[in-house]
Amino acid sequence: MNNNPIQTIDFTMLGKSNDSTAINDVLSNLFVYLIHQNNLEIGQKGTFLKILAEKNIPMLEMAKQFAIHLINNFSDEVVQELSAIQTKGLGFKNMLNNDGLVDFVEMELVDPTTTYRKWEFGKFAIEHFINDIHNTELEKIKIDNEIGFEEFLELFASNLDTQGTKLDDQEKLFLIVTLRHRLYENKLNIPTYEVVGSSVHRNLLGMSLRMDILKNSFRESLSLTIENQNRKGHKR
Repeated sequence: MNNNPIQTIDFTMLGKSNDSTAINDVLSNLFVYLIHQNNLEIGQKGTFLKILAEKNIPMLEMAKQFAIHLINNFSDEVVQELSAIQTKGLGFKNMLNNDGLVDFVEMELVDPTTTYRKWEFGKFAIEHFINDIHNTELEKIKIDNEIGFEEFLELFASNLDTQGTKLDDQEKLFLIVTLRHRLYENKLNIPTYEVVGSSVHRNLLGMSLRMDILKNSFRESLSLTIENQNRKGHKR
């Protein structure tokens, strides 16, 4: 028997009228809950589930989009497994009560994301963040061949420590790797993306709540680094 203390929450509010979209919506929300539940206290789980129903929670939305990316690439065999779950009449009203659905999401979405596709999750999170930045200065850095990228990254990392709002080590790591990813045109090694994937996985909600701080720190540190680099160049 399922003894989950939040099993009575109605998840129909997470779905949409279109059947395919509604199923993807439920699968992606269940994925985000399952991937993050071990980072929550028992009393926080009901609140987290309600948060999942809200819009524009940055890294939670990113994780949902990643889940849909995986769903869209299911093999025919996996699609048939999902269809078998649906035809048993278990439904999606209370997804945590649907043991077959929970097992399916854990096996086909959660397990890959936390193992052999962890690097892809990390890269996906970085690109999601970059797409939200819309920083023209970042584009200038990318095409300026005279800038030494490693020196630039060191200066950027140093400037992160000068911001008014202090960042923890995981947040600084995420911003540094994000800039490295962009400078090196999305060609970092898999272990680097895996480190980011693990960090984002552990801090989905915390990063979401501090997203404005992370964006501002990235922009301000980048601007300061460019300014310092230009000043240094004029001295030559």
